[in-house]
Amino acid sequence: MEGEIVGYADLQPDGFIDHFFCHHRHQRTGVGRALMAHIFSQAESLALPYLYSEVSITARPFFERMGFKVIKHQEVEVRGQHLTNYVMKKYLSRN
Repeated sequence: MEGEIVGYADLQPDGFIDHFFCHHRHQRTGVGRALMAHIFSQAESLALPYLYSEVSITARPFFERMGFKVIKHQEVEVRGQHLTNYVMKKYLSRN
């Protein structure tokens, strides 16, 4: 926004959303929705049957609003820290 990077997302060829980030000052401003809309558009172009991601506790409500469902709850260790996250998946409709 105005030359500042406020978020980014990365969609892998198999439908895995590897990175999805929105700066905390820009959350609830439409940035995340715009990023996800772009991912949905890319997924449609690639004819992907579904999208999935490993989502943090704080990102889970956003992903749920975007239509993702929790597939698995997991405990992971990142740089010595134990974290809870969720594998979430969204099946995409085909016209």
